[in-house]
Amino acid sequence: MFIEEYLLDLRRDRFTPRALVSYGRRVAARVRLEWDTNPGALRSVWSVALGFFAADFVAAVALALGTDRQLALRFFLDTALILPPAFALVSLGLGQLRDPAGFRLPALNIPLTLTLLRIALMPGLALMLIERRFSLAFPIYLVAGLTDIADGWIARRTGQITRLGTVLDPLVDIVFNLVVFSALAAGGLLPAWVAWVAAVRYGILLLGGAYLCLCVGPLRIHSTPFGRMSGVVMAALVALLILLPIERGAIATALAPLTRMALGVLMSGTVVQVLLLGWHNLREMRGQAESRGRVVGDVRWGTR
Repeated sequence: MFIEEYLLDLRRDRFTPRALVSYGRRVAARVRLEWDTNPGALRSVWSVALGFFAADFVAAVALALGTDRQLALRFFLDTALILPPAFALVSLGLGQLRDPAGFRLPALNIPLTLTLLRIALMPGLALMLIERRFSLAFPIYLVAGLTDIADGWIARRTGQITRLGTVLDPLVDIVFNLVVFSALAAGGLLPAWVAWVAAVRYGILLLGGAYLCLCVGPLRIHSTPFGRMSGVVMAALVALLILLPIERGAIATALAPLTRMALGVLMSGTVVQVLLLGWHNLREMRGQAESRGRVVGDVRWGTR
């Protein structure tokens, strides 16, 4: 959890062990204060987690009765095991559960719940792709894609934008896509090199963003037109790649290599884009380049 007012002291002390311990203690105290002053929000987080757990059990029951008991058991365990650490991290960030004016919110809203749903869907989707159960993987991926569209649309349309959501949504997208590309490669739908390129791309986004936040200055996340367009194209190609083995036939045989190559080219191109924009962003934040909004990869950092 990054708190800028504490990071200023951490940077001043050059990240010495004593400074890191002090930073950890101050953050822990802030988190406890947020829990004490906003207990409803904490209850809301774990109520959503419990709801996802119940839905996971129902889905596993349907899977066990309809297809494969062993697959259903793995589906249930994989999904259930990811919920506690994921929601624990969300609990640590409850200080950011505020509206744009800075007022605390008493509970998770619909956009945040939809964002967290993608976390709950990740293990099941990865399992179905690895096991080559593409007829089950496709609807899960479709639901995840719809939640990705719906959370932002609802937040903007209804004014439910939160500081937590603006940070959580791109982070979940990055982790979700990284898991999907890894599972596609493990399931034999993608060459391994494409998954490695995707890992480099999303690793740069995660590590680069963390470095800028920790070592350079405060960040705010804004989507960019290029990020949205490339995300839509990538999601469409991934959906097509999952759908083709279900359809089979001559069309699927002809389109599968082309779709794999398109994903590889797209990922490779966006790695170059991430590196160039990250380098520009670093120079700008250090005052070495003209400020036109801080840009790293798919997201724009800054106040404008």
